[in-house]
Amino acid sequence: MDLSKATERVKSLKSELNKHNKLYYVDANPIISDRKYDKLFDELKDLEKSYPQLASKISPTQRVGGEPIDGFTTIEHNKPMLSLQNTYSREEVADFDRKCRESLDTDNIQYLVELKFDGVAISLHYKNGFLEKALTRGDGFKGDNIISNAKRIMQIPLEIESPRPKYDEFEVRGEVYMLNSDFIKLNSKRESDGLQTYMNPRNTTAGTLKLLDPSEVSKRKLKLTCYYFDTINSKLNSQLENNNILKEMGFPVSNNIKLCNNIDDIFEFINTWDTKRKELPFEIDGVVIKVNSIKQQQDLGQIARSPKWAIAYKFETETVETKLLDISLQVGRQGTVTPVAELEPVILSGTTVRRASLYNEDYINELDIRIGDYVWVEKGGEIIPKITKVNLDKRAENLETFNFPSEIDGAKILRKENEAHYYIQDGDISTIQIKKAIEHFASRNAMNIDTLGEKVVSKLVDENIILNIADIYTLYNHTDTILKWDGWGEKSVKKLIDAIELSKAQTFDKVIYGLGIRYIGEGASKVLANNFQNIDSIINSDIETLKSINEIGDKMAESIHAFFQSNSNIELINKLKLFELKLFSDNKIIQTRNELEGKTFVFTGELSEMNRKDAAKMVIELGGKETKTVSKKTSYVVVGEKPGSKFQKAKDLDLNILSESEFIKLIESFK
Repeated sequence: MDLSKATERVKSLKSELNKHNKLYYVDANPIISDRKYDKLFDELKDLEKSYPQLASKISPTQRVGGEPIDGFTTIEHNKPMLSLQNTYSREEVADFDRKCRESLDTDNIQYLVELKFDGVAISLHYKNGFLEKALTRGDGFKGDNIISNAKRIMQIPLEIESPRPKYDEFEVRGEVYMLNSDFIKLNSKRESDGLQTYMNPRNTTAGTLKLLDPSEVSKRKLKLTCYYFDTINSKLNSQLENNNILKEMGFPVSNNIKLCNNIDDIFEFINTWDTKRKELPFEIDGVVIKVNSIKQQQDLGQIARSPKWAIAYKFETETVETKLLDISLQVGRQGTVTPVAELEPVILSGTTVRRASLYNEDYINELDIRIGDYVWVEKGGEIIPKITKVNLDKRAENLETFNFPSEIDGAKILRKENEAHYYIQDGDISTIQIKKAIEHFASRNAMNIDTLGEKVVSKLVDENIILNIADIYTLYNHTDTILKWDGWGEKSVKKLIDAIELSKAQTFDKVIYGLGIRYIGEGASKVLANNFQNIDSIINSDIETLKSINEIGDKMAESIHAFFQSNSNIELINKLKLFELKLFSDNKIIQTRNELEGKTFVFTGELSEMNRKDAAKMVIELGGKETKTVSKKTSYVVVGEKPGSKFQKAKDLDLNILSESEFIKLIESFK
């Protein structure tokens, strides 16, 4: 395909993919299958790779990846992002209505009432139809420009095709949030990776928006709902009209809004959603009441940091009282011991609650929670119920303070210094932990042995057939025993053995993930596989080498190093080698020369002639090393457009600084 035809095809694919993105993410009305969409997406990606000059920052392909960034720039808001006055009192809502009527000296007031999403505010700025800035609320007057992360939220348009000519510049504000189901999946994934789970969707959303790795933001499936539009290109009349403008331009807006003529209409909306909020797939914590007329809003003005023309009515957090029957201790595959409240079943937010989170020992002690107490349980912004208070008036005499036991399932547990949790003592291992480790190793995202589920693993461990992950590959010696189990025949046993054999083809990163190293999830496993030739090179790495790898933090580096210092883990890996698992990388960049041996390079800013990965590859092939941290030992800092804080640090340390063209000349000088 020549350039002319490629240009036309790229333009057509972008338009078609943008249309389907809107249908899927905004309208919730997809008209093509995921497979067909992926085919179009892959075609565009291939064309942009073949013709780099046709790639652009607003291409649909740019929503799923992205190089890590150095930090965020703080920018002043065009207009302050005001905070709303909150109230839990209907009398204060009625008082708000009275004050508006008195201040405007008219009864001719309409209110637009909408759901108050429990999310994080964002301000989107467009110029000539293209997304230019995405700001957090910050202090209300200045916010961080998180545009790299905003581009990974599929509901945020990168380009407005219609009605672009009408508005040269405009601002949209909305709330970024997370679906309850996506939050639960994220926490389940973190729990299986041995990581601490998040507390609620809102805090998780806020933390996600400030991540320095846009590719990680893509995985979180954040959503957006918009409620504010402003432009100098046209006179704006009302909140409702602005809502329709946003919808016309392809922004997601809430369908649950109501134009109210009086206080009775407002209370009817509040009553409806105080009950129906339990049915929503996301969290709301109230409703927002706004004067609909923009002219009346301007006449009412503001006080301090809050507008006089709007107020937020907050729902009371739903709580119920029930009896704490017991406190059980769950052991994760990493040996983390988590206390869980076992409750007398009670209905909360439309569901039966039997268990609640207790987090850790400090939380239990702070609330003085004792087995046999009557406790208050709430959901509120928490998807997982939690105990918030003990009803001391109902406390029976002689209830004992809860103390963690010294051991679980034959393994000693202890609380490490500066840690909130108890852990299985190093060197000890419980049967529960063995089962969790094997289940994780066999899971779909690791070795994908789909026939080796929880019940099968439990039976294999209980009967001492397997005691570690390496024993999985000896199961062919135990087929006669398994055939005696209820429900197992020759076909099912053969299916299990075939799945185990097939798992040997899983890639290096899958094996690393399957090992269950604390803090090392799927993403970090891929990073390790891309930076090391084989498992032995990881084993022989020191902590500083591990820390120098982008996306491997201090805790992760220490955990990796500690894992491979364990004799039992080394013994396990040696066994896996005998079974010919892929403990080596298929795509590692290999050093072929040594002109840059001993030299370290740091890249910052946007490179125009190549991406950072290609630049790093050139360095590694010549014997050099790429690191992500600037220090006195750094040999060269290569600076592209819009460099981050690393550039300033390089100047402060008086290091060798190269422009992109100077870097290319250096590399070419060795040819």
